[in-house]
Amino acid sequence: MGSTNPQIKNFISIAYDYRRSRTDKNLVQLQRHLQILSVVNDLSIFEPTGVETLEFYVCLEQFLNSNDAKSPVVWKVISLLAHICSSPTIRVALRDDIKLVPILSDFLVESKLNKDKSLKTLNLIKKISYKLKALVQKLTDMKTATINLKLLASELMFYLDLRLTDLDFGLIEHIVDLVFTAATEGFMENNITCLQLASDVFGELTSCPSIEEHLKGYKNYSSYLQPFLDNMGAESPESLIEVLLDLFSHLIELDHTQIQPLYKDLFSKVMSWMHSGQCGVAAVKLIQALISVDQDSLSSDRIENFISTITVSLNFGKDFNLSQNRLYHINALLTLLEGLCTRDSAYRLILGDMLQPSVFSSLLMKITSIDAPCALSGNTLVQSFYSDYESNSSRYCGCSRSQDDVSSLSINDMNASFKESMAQSVVLILTVVKLLGSKNAEFMLVYSEMINNAALMTYVVRCERSTVPDFVARAVIIISEGSVPNTSMGSLVKALEEANACTHPSLNLNLGGPNVRLPGSRSHPQLFSPGCEASVDSMIERLGGTVDKMEIKDCALTDIMEMYEYKLAAMAHVERSLQNALTAADVQNRQSHHSMLQTRVQVSKRIFDGYFTVNDHLRSLLCSWEERLQIAQKEKAEVQASISQIQSSARQHRENFRKEKTDMERHNLNQKKEISSLRDHLDNREEAIRRLQRQLNDAHNESKNLNKQVKEEQEKYQRSQDQNQKLEEELKKGRREYDDLQKENQRVEKLQIQQKKENSELEMLIHSHEETMSAKESELEEMTRKYNELKRIQDMIHNISAGKLGF
Repeated sequence: MGSTNPQIKNFISIAYDYRRSRTDKNLVQLQRHLQILSVVNDLSIFEPTGVETLEFYVCLEQFLNSNDAKSPVVWKVISLLAHICSSPTIRVALRDDIKLVPILSDFLVESKLNKDKSLKTLNLIKKISYKLKALVQKLTDMKTATINLKLLASELMFYLDLRLTDLDFGLIEHIVDLVFTAATEGFMENNITCLQLASDVFGELTSCPSIEEHLKGYKNYSSYLQPFLDNMGAESPESLIEVLLDLFSHLIELDHTQIQPLYKDLFSKVMSWMHSGQCGVAAVKLIQALISVDQDSLSSDRIENFISTITVSLNFGKDFNLSQNRLYHINALLTLLEGLCTRDSAYRLILGDMLQPSVFSSLLMKITSIDAPCALSGNTLVQSFYSDYESNSSRYCGCSRSQDDVSSLSINDMNASFKESMAQSVVLILTVVKLLGSKNAEFMLVYSEMINNAALMTYVVRCERSTVPDFVARAVIIISEGSVPNTSMGSLVKALEEANACTHPSLNLNLGGPNVRLPGSRSHPQLFSPGCEASVDSMIERLGGTVDKMEIKDCALTDIMEMYEYKLAAMAHVERSLQNALTAADVQNRQSHHSMLQTRVQVSKRIFDGYFTVNDHLRSLLCSWEERLQIAQKEKAEVQASISQIQSSARQHRENFRKEKTDMERHNLNQKKEISSLRDHLDNREEAIRRLQRQLNDAHNESKNLNKQVKEEQEKYQRSQDQNQKLEEELKKGRREYDDLQKENQRVEKLQIQQKKENSELEMLIHSHEETMSAKESELEEMTRKYNELKRIQDMIHNISAGKLGF
């Protein structure tokens, strides 16, 4: 992403002016801009990934020479570089891409600085030469080869000669031993520096493909990992745990077979740190990595504790202040939930049952209720044109507003990343709630309420216009799926218009209103008055050939030159606006950007040297801008047509969704009525079963009495005894059938509980239950009939026996 900060662009312009003409006015302006940039909090605008930021660093390099050593500008440049070097990304870029260390070294050697300035320059070189500086410090301060010194020397060897082909496995094994020995000592002694060094070295080793097989061949990972797991407790410092989790992440990337049995214990340990404010992001990322390499990490016995931990992490009190780090934590948790939902539908079903929709709705309300200075503004557009050329030049004259500029710039820089994180959080919440809604109707209702909130469209459009592919895809799905209601469609269109105006400011040239403003600009006045604008348009029509070519002779030369002056001033500001739109398409290759930047700087110098003498170049530039304006107008018409098409499609989808919702509510009401009737029917069936059970108990008691009588007559009536044994076997069979009926009854009760959760399968299960009950009733009637028959036979035997004995 290239820088779109206007202060950086203004600094580049002023730097060229100062190099061309070193006046006091230019010097004051240059110092003021260096002071403003030295207090910027959002250092991402200085990352050299765009043409403007690379040109910015080239301008800074031009001041770092021995001839300007005594100039106050040089030391403001040194202070600015020292300020932005607090970002690790910028430090690496300045060292590897910009190659600033040799320039600073030459400046330090050739300038003959005093002690104070030499120390400032040396400290800057020390910051930029990150990781290499640690080796120098250790070698100069230590006289014995400690483990840290050996580790640093090994790191330097691989850092400088990492492309060697014939690498000794014994050497790599020795380095890995040093890494985990240093990590163990650092963890046990609460030495964050030592543990961070071990994590950095191991991370660099795992990022080298040539030694990946050697790292996987190492056999002692588990012996080093187990002590970490045993000693990770709640009393451990969060900063230490954060570094340790980074080391674990590098280790999980290898997916070594020796540490796979420890994944479950590692998962349980890391899960307890997911709610932490400092190491929570690292814990969530490690959990996500564990789930990706081990499907059994999130087993059924852990899922409840896991979901409760996520719920606690996403719940906030009313007086809680949402910070940038907390947004990163929330986004990491939501990304983890999204990954689980998309990985397996079973996870989606479990999460939908155990999570509460109120967690996401309250979180969304908390995020969207953030006020200034970090609130999004979707109601007003910021002006994009200047009122006249004189007021434009007055912006650079005074220095009395420097404090206001500094504070305004700081707030804008903080808002940039904060708004982006807020938009990402909103889109992630919508995505997760929609995924859970596919398995739970409550989440789908909450999603409908969320998408009906017109204020969320600004966040969705911001994500759709970002440079992160994953969030762009999520935002496009939300917009294009047809679920955006008509109540939110106006806000969506308005947010798209504002985003288009910010990305393509040239589309607003023909709006004709002086109050049109672009988002992100800072009260730039309009370029010229409406009367002058009409004169310029008339002159352009004449030059375009709408009037006879000879009619141009009637125009005074002063009118033509005045038109040129106004048009050139307009083109200068339109050029800056178009550059804002072009930065999103910058290639992400710093080396090619740097070489292209050198060429652009040389061309810019030539343009500034001959700017006031080359009229042919101005005419060609005017034609070029007119062609671009026509193309932009055509693109605007296409965008408006596509917006109209999207609006009509969205209205149709809205109507279809309303009809579908009405049908679903009607169907749901019918199902509830059927469920109520089926429950009554089940209660009646259960009462009948209990009544039959009592009858069976009575019959069982009577059968026992008969058995006693039959046993007393066994010696005298052997034949009767054989028949009685057969009857007993049939009775036992009846008891087993009765036990089966009881088990079947219990299974039916369990099915009844399950039917409450699965409404869609209720009718089928109840129907099956009725058939089963009917069959069992038939069996029970048959058993009763058999029992009566047996009783009748017993009575007959008893009567026969009584007759023979003479009773």
